[in-house]
Order: sequence, then structure tokens, then C-alpha cells
Amino acid sequence: MREAIVLYQGDFGHLSIRNVVGDLVTHAHQDAHLIMWLDGEAGEMTIGKRQVVPTRNMAVGVNSFEPHNHNLMPQNSGGIFLAFYLDPDWIRQRRCLNTNAAFFAHPAIPLDPCMHDIAIQMVERLVDGNGASHIQLFEIISFIDQVLDAAEADRQCQNRPVAVPVARDFRIRKAIELMNENVTKRIRFDEVARDVGLSRPHFFALFKEQMNVTPNVFWNMLLMEEALRHVQGSEDRLTEIALDLGFTSQGNFSRFFREHVGVPPAVYRSAARSMVA
Repeated sequence: MREAIVLYQGDFGHLSIRNVVGDLVTHAHQDAHLIMWLDGEAGEMTIGKRQVVPTRNMAVGVNSFEPHNHNLMPQNSGGIFLAFYLDPDWIRQRRCLNTNAAFFAHPAIPLDPCMHDIAIQMVERLVDGNGASHIQLFEIISFIDQVLDAAEADRQCQNRPVAVPVARDFRIRKAIELMNENVTKRIRFDEVARDVGLSRPHFFALFKEQMNVTPNVFWNMLLMEEALRHVQGSEDRLTEIALDLGFTSQGNFSRFFREHVGVPPAVYRSAARSMVA
């Protein structure tokens, strides 16, 4: 399965099964992120300031707006991963958590080794398309609940409260508003800093302090979300999408997409059109 991807969508968010054949640059999501290594090269992930090597005895948890990357060994055929993108509101309602509560105290979530086998069996059924969709959804949510149970047990053991980043300063809120309004245009952070009344160094430091990511990573997150909407929801050619999003060529857009998602936009679009929901 080279550069392949399978998508499944539900109220929880969506999941993807993919063969990652290249490094993923530092990026972030507004969704909570759960990753399980299934086979092949596991590589090394950096979540925040922590390095994690995925194993069959763990899931990797990434909180909303938490920067992370993934490095594979050079000249490797890649690794197969199961990745969940979970709606934070869905988790909070299901787990009765406070609005500002983060979900993972540590990115390495210890799991019973049997969970790895359960994940592989679930993935095989999703890839083969066997079984009714309501049964698949029940399996997926049950699996998510078990991983979140393990994450909660780990958080209680560490006895350390964790909160999601919040833009408390009105200047950072204004900067985020400006970024959202201009996501399809070339961004100049000098201008953003000036518009919110800060010097560039002060703006970068305050943004990182409050949002846990740099303005660059946050901007790329917004751009990537817009790219996913276009690729998945429109019939426009990839060249048109690239130009609409401010890229100078389809090649630059495809490189950006692959470095953030793990597969080229054409592969993602094909999977999205056959998405199970």
C-alpha cells in the first residue's frame, strides 16, 4: 500500500489509515489527534518538546494546537498508521470534561498489547469494506473510548492538570481573526504584528506563549484546513486550488499538502470521494 489512504467519517470526527512514506513537518490541528502505529517503519515523533517512538504497546496522543512532527528513517518504504482526528467538543461531551481541559497529559499513552491486534482487525474490515457501517462505527467509538480511558488513567497517575491554549490577550485574538480573514492570501507577519500593536519579536513570543505554537505553524494549520476543504469538497482542478490558496504552482501546493498530511492531494481526494460515513 504505497501512499494509500482510507478515510472514515462520523460524529467523532474522522479517521485515516495511511502508509506514510515521507517525513511530516511540524504542524498542528484544532482537532485532538490519536495515532497508532500498525506496521512497517514506526519512525520518531516529536510532540511539543517530547520525543516518542511508537510501539505496539502505546497510542500517541496530541492535544489541540500542539505542534508535532514525524521523522522516518531515510530510504525506508514507510509505515502504516491509524490516525484519529477527534472533534474536541465531541470528546468533552462524551467524557464530561471542562472546556479548557486538555485530553493527554503525555503523548505516549500506555495500552494493553491486545489493543494493537484489535486496531489491525478493525483496519482490515474498514479497508475491505466488510460489515455494516453502523457496526464499524460502534467498533471505532468503542476503540476510541478505550484509548481515552487509558489516557485518563495516565493523566491521573501523573496528577498534573493540562489545559488547552487560549488566546487571552485581545491582540492575539485580533491576530487570529486577521489570519482567518486572509487565509487565502500571502501573509506577512510584520504587518499582522503592526496591525495588532506589537513589534514582531513581541508578537511571536506572545503568540507562542498563549497558543502553544508559532504564528507560522498556526497559519499553516489554517491553510491546511482550507486546502482539505477545497480538495475534499470541490471539483476544482488541483492547479486551480493551488492558485486560489496563494501557491505559485501545483507542485508547491502538493509538496505542502504531502508534508502536512502524508499523502499527495490527488490521493487524498480519491480517498475522500470514496469515504465511508
